[in-house]
Amino acid sequence: MIVTETVTSLLAQMKKEMKKELKKEMMVEIQTNKEKVEQHFKSEVSRLSKRIDSVEFDNANILEKNANLHKENRLLKEEIENTGKRATEAMELSNWNEQYSRKKNIKIFDFPEKKGERLPHSFFQEISKLGVKIEPSEIVAAHRIPGKNGKPRPILVKFMRMESKISILRNRKLINEKLEVRISDDVTKLNQGLLNRLYLHEDVNSAWYFNGHIYGTDSKGDRHRFDIYDNIRQKLSS
Repeated sequence: MIVTETVTSLLAQMKKEMKKELKKEMMVEIQTNKEKVEQHFKSEVSRLSKRIDSVEFDNANILEKNANLHKENRLLKEEIENTGKRATEAMELSNWNEQYSRKKNIKIFDFPEKKGERLPHSFFQEISKLGVKIEPSEIVAAHRIPGKNGKPRPILVKFMRMESKISILRNRKLINEKLEVRISDDVTKLNQGLLNRLYLHEDVNSAWYFNGHIYGTDSKGDRHRFDIYDNIRQKLSS
């Protein structure tokens, strides 16, 4: 009886100590696992934080590069616009200067071309019969220039004074009818192109050259002056 009680007591004591030891080991293992989990979590947080910092840095660089590209694009666009504007102004000035150099010139179309002809005397002899007198000394130069196939080449005449040119133009209708020719100002290629566009424009009633400039009238009869790069429709509505 005494032995049985002693054994039972020892077993209970051993069971108690084993539970205590097992609990201690479990606590140690739990603590160890907890520390491992915390360490892994901290490591992942650190890695993700560095990744986020890297992404933010890259994003900042991209934004900066994008801003620089927008700035460069804006500056380039401004430079292109300024260059285009300067080119337009230069072309307009060049055209004006060329037209100014022709201000004392006329062109004579459809005057019969003869072998051995003496220009401009043969033409001015004909108009003198109509009462239009031009002194030979008033002619700086006169010669034929390339024209359309099958027709007499036009005659280009440069006068010494504007008065002589004006005298011809005042009698242009008479000369054109009697000699079956056509007399016109010596207009630059760009100005002639502008005139052609005006002739074809549906909102332009008439167009003409006068004293270095091109003019046209709209459907209301209002007169407008045009430059070679004008938007005709916008100019008419302004």
